[in-house]
Amino acid sequence: MAEFDPSFIIPGEKKIRTMIVKSYKFNRENLQNLLTNTAENVSLTIDLWSSKAKHGYLGVTATWITSNFEIKDTMLENKYVSSPHTSEIIANELHQCIETWNLENHVTSITTDNGSNMVAIFPFLNQKNGCENIQRLPCTVHTLQLAIGKGLASAEILVARAKRLINFFQYQKQVERLEQVQRKLGYKDILRCIQNVST
Repeated sequence: MAEFDPSFIIPGEKKIRTMIVKSYKFNRENLQNLLTNTAENVSLTIDLWSSKAKHGYLGVTATWITSNFEIKDTMLENKYVSSPHTSEIIANELHQCIETWNLENHVTSITTDNGSNMVAIFPFLNQKNGCENIQRLPCTVHTLQLAIGKGLASAEILVARAKRLINFFQYQKQVERLEQVQRKLGYKDILRCIQNVST
């Protein structure tokens, strides 16, 4: 920064923390106002995922259409959920999110994956105030992925070989060799391998 702008003074840790808190409060208030003023019926999407440190997080996004037919989509929360990740605990965390954002009686559906704990949250959630009529929508892409996985069962040996090949090219030395061969063969677009992820 000194080279770019010698007059710039790097803020200290306390100043940066204050700026982050101010920004969060400002943006949270704006989002709450947007929801209050434009969201009559809201659809949520939720997903429970684990960090590399194996901590569970519940991601909650909201989607709605305004009276002017504008599609709005926003991340509401990405909150830590302690284990065990039972349906009742997830339902309680989700209800708390719905209450926090004043979405009682506005949420019409929630899209989830097909995990048994996600499917089973709805009997618990539907007992809570303002959540009685929420419907579950299974994630189409997740369902399709499960169907493809079952369909590929007959090609298990071929899939295993492809995975081994992909894993082989995860090392820098092999990636460089692959790129070198592709250039030598005159490929215009260099192909890169990606790590296999089941979903």
